[in-house]
Amino acid sequence: MTMPDQHNLTIYGSAGGGGGLGVGQGTGGSGGAAHGPYVNVGPGTMHIHNHGEAENRDIILNWLSPINLFLRHANISQTREKGTGGWLLEDPVFKKWESGSGSTLWCYGICISLVVDYLSAAYKNNKDIGVACIYLNHKEANQQPPPKLLAEGLYKQHREKGTTLSLEEVVNVLSSSLKEFAQVFIIVDAMDEYPESQQKILLQQLAGICSNVNLMITSWPSVSPELFSLANLEKLDIQATADDLREYIDAQIHSSRLSQIVKDLPELQEEIRAKIIAAADGMFLLAKFHVEALKTKNRIKSVRKALTELPKNLYDGYDVAMQRIEDQNEEDREIAHSTLIWVANAKRPLSVEELRVALAVEPETQQIDKENLLKMEIILGVCAGLVIVDKESSVVRLVHYTTQEYLDSIQAQQFPNAQAQITYTLLTFLNFDGFPELSWTWARDLPPLVEGTIGTAFRQWGNGEIIVASYYGHTEVVCILLDKGADVNAAGGEYGSSLQAAAQGGHTEVVCILLDKGADVNIAGGRYGSSLQAAAQGGHTEVVRILFDKGADINAAGGFYGSSLLAAACWGYTEVVCILLDKGADVNAAGGRYGSSLQAAAQGGYTEVVLILLDKGADVNAAGGEYGSSLQAAAQGGHTEVVRILLDKGADVNAAGGEYENSLQAAASWGCTEVVHMLMEGGARGSAPVETEGYQQ
Repeated sequence: MTMPDQHNLTIYGSAGGGGGLGVGQGTGGSGGAAHGPYVNVGPGTMHIHNHGEAENRDIILNWLSPINLFLRHANISQTREKGTGGWLLEDPVFKKWESGSGSTLWCYGICISLVVDYLSAAYKNNKDIGVACIYLNHKEANQQPPPKLLAEGLYKQHREKGTTLSLEEVVNVLSSSLKEFAQVFIIVDAMDEYPESQQKILLQQLAGICSNVNLMITSWPSVSPELFSLANLEKLDIQATADDLREYIDAQIHSSRLSQIVKDLPELQEEIRAKIIAAADGMFLLAKFHVEALKTKNRIKSVRKALTELPKNLYDGYDVAMQRIEDQNEEDREIAHSTLIWVANAKRPLSVEELRVALAVEPETQQIDKENLLKMEIILGVCAGLVIVDKESSVVRLVHYTTQEYLDSIQAQQFPNAQAQITYTLLTFLNFDGFPELSWTWARDLPPLVEGTIGTAFRQWGNGEIIVASYYGHTEVVCILLDKGADVNAAGGEYGSSLQAAAQGGHTEVVCILLDKGADVNIAGGRYGSSLQAAAQGGHTEVVRILFDKGADINAAGGFYGSSLLAAACWGYTEVVCILLDKGADVNAAGGRYGSSLQAAAQGGYTEVVLILLDKGADVNAAGGEYGSSLQAAAQGGHTEVVRILLDKGADVNAAGGEYENSLQAAASWGCTEVVHMLMEGGARGSAPVETEGYQQ
């Protein structure tokens, strides 16, 4: 069965008097299980299944997910304007869905928490009715660890093996649980935020999991329900009615300074309501932009003027919001810019404290100055309504997923240095006093520098921030660090020096900057021994030429591959091999894992490189390296053409040594039948009966 990629589902659920029931999806663990949908539960589920002590329950729930699923729903429910959406619960289509069985209701729009609250309250005393809600969120794929279980037995089984639940286990466990109820309502929120390639898998599993399940799905019109072949499908548009919008507008006016401007002007109040309702076109989010724009006004005249300039669609609304940010004083504008950069580029939602700390980091400091921490109210106040806080979970997020799309579309023009800004902040973290003992683990989810954990990055790079920036090719950051006095020849970490790090990444501009600033072109150390070997290993032709022109030693020995020529040959980089040979590289230089450049090329089956090396005088019978000879290296890989070339050039078919003792045993061990025949025809004789594993490479 095909397994979906990793994307997060967060679930709130209730069963009768408050039991939890839900479905979730998380990321695969270190055990290497395929990614896919997983069962996710709230605390009440543990009570339903009688799993024992609270301590064990908490351990299991923490294994499932650090996200409090009930807080998510509570926060969404609190943000809904009271008194709105009641019409939906009386709609005949909704009533038909509620009273039916095995039916699906697809709704365009958002009103999900109202339905969950209504169903939970309506059936709170009925133990035979279950209610679950799946909150899809495109931003949380990397935050939630694998939800894995409903039963303690499954928990123990997977904990011991380090694995996650399979899709079939999830379906079986959830199906068994749902059969305990006479009827189950499952509401899926924001299907449009879920990856298109995974939508069908999710919906088919939910729709077919049990005959007593009623599905309700909400999405924007960009998702067509007809694509999913759902049985008993009904569709319903959920749009804010004029009454809903009126309730919302009045609440927003009365909670802001706008109320002081219009309190004695009922006709202006009505004009505000009428014009916003007309411009919002049934969208709460657009109405929010309109109200936010009015909240900043201090005069009646400016309010009336703003009412004539209300945006007609979401993207116009975003443009207006951004213009409001640009019109602020310099400090407020900088805070807003930095906030949007961090929130939009984070790979998972940041907490309030994480964002405050990120905004408080100052260049050339060794710790956070607490007096530089901003109040969250100030941060939100300068962002024109584009950023909000989930009060229950203290998580900062953009107001809507379309806000992410908008910011992505303008980042290159509006925030061209966003990545450099984030990078420089993280580099400052790496240099903090006490690091890595400090618990800045949140930085692991922020691009572009830290791919594992920030601690791993620290161990990999040593204490050289310039090396980190050079490896990732952040030209601006490299220049900043050099201008601030960074040692261009600072040594340490996996790549040894900033020049080697830039060369391995093929960052030509950074390489040139470092050389111009005095980088030692022949500085030794690091994984590749030299910058030239690092560039050759990556096949970076232009960098190889630049380094040679600056005096790089073409035959410098050392590093993982032994020499630059071996590094290029190992990966079949023909052009780099030719450049190095033309510049005087020793074709028979020994060293590294494969002993010689010819053996390195032969093990990879790079026929053209093998021919070039032989033409330049490579010793076909050079001994040493992992496979003992070039012929054995080619034989173990089943590289028929390379074997033929080497035999034609006089390779000793019975040369002894290497991992497989001889070429014939190497070919036989991997089931390379054609190579075995070629070697035997060439006079190979085995010292023992040939054994094959039946593996054809």
